[in-house]
Amino acid sequence: MALREDDPLGFAEAMAEAHSREFKRFDGQNAPVLFDRGLPDVVGFLDVSRFAVPRAIDRACQTIRYGGPIFRAPAWAEIYRQDSERIQDWAGAVASDQAVSAAWLRYGYDLVDLPLASVGDRMAFVRARL
Repeated sequence: MALREDDPLGFAEAMAEAHSREFKRFDGQNAPVLFDRGLPDVVGFLDVSRFAVPRAIDRACQTIRYGGPIFRAPAWAEIYRQDSERIQDWAGAVASDQAVSAAWLRYGYDLVDLPLASVGDRMAFVRARL
């Protein structure tokens, strides 16, 4: 988390590179592949952090395309807890969620909200849509 705090733009660039590598690693698979995050998440982070989106990250978002559906886990106040990884307060988490969702939409994706339900129910929801 130090890189995120000390060099947010460097953090974003490192994340974009990691997402690109992961995408390429699984490109061409015959079975569905689920990614926890993707390149537009980086754009959302930059937007909420008030940084311009570097041309290379924008270009990657335009050319590296995820197949749908794009599942979104909406901010959920009842289960949100700050910890060493979730450093934002609730208002910051909501702002990040909005920025990330807007970034996915900006790059032409349709989002499918996961239900605010148990892990088992969420898994069943995802499986039914794959």
